[in-house]
Amino acid sequence: MRCVSGLHCLGLRRCPSGRCLQAQGWRAKVRSDLRDAQIAHPLEMSTALRLLAALAAAAGVVVAAVAILSGGTPDAPEAQSQSQSQPGPASVGRPIRVGDNPIAVAVGAGAIWIIDASRQTLSKVDPTTRMVVGEPRRVAGGPFAVAVGEGAVWVAAGDGAVRAYDPRSIRPTGPTARVPGANGLAVGSGGVWITSRRAGTVTRIDPRTRRADAPIRVGAGAADVAVGLGAVWVANADAASVSRIDPRDGRAGPPIAVGARQVLALALGEGGVWIARAGGPNADRVQLVRIDPATGKVAGDPIAVPGAVPLDLVAGNGLWVTDSGTAIGGPGRRGGVTRADPATRAVVQSSLRTGNRPSAIAIGERGVWVTNEGSGTLTPITIAKPD
Repeated sequence: MRCVSGLHCLGLRRCPSGRCLQAQGWRAKVRSDLRDAQIAHPLEMSTALRLLAALAAAAGVVVAAVAILSGGTPDAPEAQSQSQSQPGPASVGRPIRVGDNPIAVAVGAGAIWIIDASRQTLSKVDPTTRMVVGEPRRVAGGPFAVAVGEGAVWVAAGDGAVRAYDPRSIRPTGPTARVPGANGLAVGSGGVWITSRRAGTVTRIDPRTRRADAPIRVGAGAADVAVGLGAVWVANADAASVSRIDPRDGRAGPPIAVGARQVLALALGEGGVWIARAGGPNADRVQLVRIDPATGKVAGDPIAVPGAVPLDLVAGNGLWVTDSGTAIGGPGRRGGVTRADPATRAVVQSSLRTGNRPSAIAIGERGVWVTNEGSGTLTPITIAKPD
């Protein structure tokens, strides 16, 4: 496939080779699932967190999700065997009002795309004027994830519907595909890839016919998904592993263990496949680890970062992680965005304040874009070129 101009991987991210395209936004859909999973494990959780998870599950929050991934666009290069970025300083811009509860974001086709859970809409933002373009498009069924590629903007909803929209008119195009239990969403390698957390599968949809292939069995809690580096990468949240699928034959290789209780997010770039994992006795320690795509093994030391469920992760000009300030961290924190240097394995900027409860993040169009669920805003982060 060809990348839409300006796309980056994992929300989405850019691939100069024209073969990558990953979406991000599954984090909104699996937010309640992650909390439920934490309750299912023998973890010491606060009463407030247990109540939050129970309320989310009882409400049937379709808007729960990570895609991540999550799961793309602009000025950052596609994942390569060695990291080549030299992170320059970043500055937070003025928030842009985009709705009531923005839960997913993607970059592609020269625009920023946002899913609002409360209003059930898809919005388009011009990255130059930083204004919403036209009227938001109503999306039925509880939209929770967005991706760009194959000439369209793709939206997955809680009722299993996967729809394509024209990037210019924001009108739906072609028939609607359906994947029961749809969760993560990514586009690339000639397909639209949908994970099902409850079934532990990945389903490929033909972007032209909208027909779904037979589901591919991966691991427990298949959630975040990304396409690039010659494969489809799937975060098995409940199995604490990552599966690699060959897009040519649809076969999944043996799961790659990441040494943690849960996998929270996945991103491609900066020298490999990056994972946000939850470890520690209470699964309350968030670390970033890198999988070498050549060996299929975890390589190098982990990077400790602040984090809370839901969180999101992108790679490009560093590693960027959202911290919603809830769940793992407990009540009372505002959260923020943390930036780490993959070369030194150190945090270079922490607690970048973008708004109330930042969750989804994408990189492209000369910046990093963060949705803030509590503020109803999209905040740009500008990256200065290193000297």
